Amino acid sequence: MRNNLPFKVLAIILALTVWFLAKQEEKPVQVSFFAPIIFTNLPPMLQVSVNPTQVNVSATVSQRRSSSLNPAEIRMLLDLETARAGTYSFPVEADNLQSPVPLNIERIAPNQVELVIEELIEKELPLQARYSGQLGAGYLLEQIEIVPPTAKIRGPKRLLDPLSQLMTREIDLNNLDSSIDMLVKIDLPSQEFQIVNQGIDYYSAKITLGALPVKKRFDNVPIYFRNSEYVSLINPSTFNLFLEGPPEVVNSLNSSDVYGTLDLLEFAPGSYQITPKPVVPRQVSVLQQWPIISLWVKSTPLSDSEKQENERLVEGLTTPNPSSTEP
Repeated sequence: MRNNLPFKVLAIILALTVWFLAKQEEKPVQVSFFAPIIFTNLPPMLQVSVNPTQVNVSATVSQRRSSSLNPAEIRMLLDLETARAGTYSFPVEADNLQSPVPLNIERIAPNQVELVIEELIEKELPLQARYSGQLGAGYLLEQIEIVPPTAKIRGPKRLLDPLSQLMTREIDLNNLDSSIDMLVKIDLPSQEFQIVNQGIDYYSAKITLGALPVKKRFDNVPIYFRNSEYVSLINPSTFNLFLEGPPEVVNSLNSSDVYGTLDLLEFAPGSYQITPKPVVPRQVSVLQQWPIISLWVKSTPLSDSEKQENERLVEGLTTPNPSSTEP
């Protein structure tokens, strides 16, 4: 009996050690952490915002499991399957907490959150170019065409409904001296908007430049009669024009490309002060003409051959230059 005493003492010590360790294992560990609020089953055309975006959770966990607890893996799930547009106070409950280890929840603060649920809509809007900068010398901007010309946007109804167009981000035209195509980005006016994917990889701006118009003076421009019935005289027999138009057109004009006409169909014999009608290419503008022409219509009728000759002269001028019209 005495020989077994040491073994009995050792057994008691071992039993006490196991009991002590078991008691330590059962002792809970107090933890506190923030859990982000995550939404599940939100209908596709609704958008939700929450305040606050996370809740503070106080809980206990067994000591054995405490080493496995990672607060970053804990989330507060709110099921919004039956949600409708509006503003709500939504309860936050322990059953909604998703955790990798079992927790004994003691407190959740706050115990409810404010939800704002909004209806989303989609809208196709035209795109307009926003640009800045001074073009290269001698050039003007004819147009900027955005391709494709529209974009489909999804966003909250309250923000998207009032919009009638979208702008691009600013296009820099500084020192540009030729027409060009360049990629552009859409400037969405709200972070709550997104572009709906329609198979469009990019948007581009087709920038078309033109040359600034030039001015040129033409002296001694001839004048021709039309529909004359009587012998008529004018003084002076020519006039002067100051024209403006595209450089490639104005600079190529010569004396046969511009002239003036006087339609005498309504003029009875007598004297008049009149202004000829300039005949110039369509792309050219008449800025000024001078002087006033003195016209004398005599009472002597023209012969048929003389009338035909007058018309032939004018037709001979206009036929080779069909781009010229009387303004």
